Amino acid sequence: MSYNCNMYNNNQFGNEFTFPCNFRPPTVPPPPPPPMFYMPPPLHVPTQIPIKNVSDQEFINSFKDRFTEEKKVGEPKPKESICKVRDMLRNLVMELNEVKKLETELSQIINTCSDDEWKMKLNEINHKKGVINGYLSGINDSNLDELRKQVARRTAKRLRLKRLGAERKKEKEDRIKQMKEKSRKIDENLQKIKDNINKAKQEEEAKLQADMVLKEVLRKKHDARKFINKFDALKKLRKARQNTHKGRGENVSEKEMDEFVTKIDNLKALWVQKLSDYEKEEAELQKTLQNNADENQEINETEKAVTTNLAQWKEALFGDEDAMPQFNFNGDLGRFVTVRSQWDRYISEEGSSIPVGWLCPTSRHDSL
Repeated sequence: MSYNCNMYNNNQFGNEFTFPCNFRPPTVPPPPPPPMFYMPPPLHVPTQIPIKNVSDQEFINSFKDRFTEEKKVGEPKPKESICKVRDMLRNLVMELNEVKKLETELSQIINTCSDDEWKMKLNEINHKKGVINGYLSGINDSNLDELRKQVARRTAKRLRLKRLGAERKKEKEDRIKQMKEKSRKIDENLQKIKDNINKAKQEEEAKLQADMVLKEVLRKKHDARKFINKFDALKKLRKARQNTHKGRGENVSEKEMDEFVTKIDNLKALWVQKLSDYEKEEAELQKTLQNNADENQEINETEKAVTTNLAQWKEALFGDEDAMPQFNFNGDLGRFVTVRSQWDRYISEEGSSIPVGWLCPTSRHDSL
């Protein structure tokens, strides 16, 4: 029998009828049966493990024993060190040489030696043989194999450290060379800057000096013209006064007038000559200043063209304008020299330097 959830919804009394609030059905239907594969969970019955009463000292001892056992299990077996075996071999060889030496002495005094001395020598030899056997017992095949591995690892480590040291040394040398090259370039640039500053100062001083000389010449020229105009004004003034005296009926000396005019003309001629000299000097100064300006402009244009060409050559040959081709050979100096020689032979069969007027192409030609 299945449970019908709509059995109470199918109302036979119509939609108008409603149950009271405290209405309960007469019987409650049973729940549906469980499926065939249903397995009920096992009942969990807590079991109480009896706790053994252990004293604090016993607990500490057990913990200490367990920690010691774990430590013993984790510790590797002690290995024979190379120094120890080397000392053992050295002592073994020394003892063996002593035994050989005693045997040689006994063979030489076999007929003249007393019994007590013979026994003493034999006891010494037996003692040394015991020492040798003790050394030999400490050196077996497994230890020797392990020592060979250690020596091989030590040799490989030393070679690796030596190689790393050589690489670091080479990197340090390259870094020092680069720093020296950068310092040289910095010093060269600083010297160029100083030279340019000194040159600019000298040019400025020369220009100021020329301007002062030109200003002085212009002042003298202005004074000469002023004196010439004054001489003309004096002649006119003397002539006007002479006419005034004649109008009054006074006696005027023509001789004094002629002497005055002669002196004024001589002075005027002198200043005219000076004015001409000043004009010539002014023209020469103007020409000198113009020539200096043209020369400076030509020198600046030449220096700028050379610097531009050098930058273009470096970028065309090496790609990066900040690179230093004298060090950027990736550790292969022979290949670097070979490439440079090939470039030189490509440009010129004699391997001469690049001409100063050589120009880079304006655009790339992939067809070439």
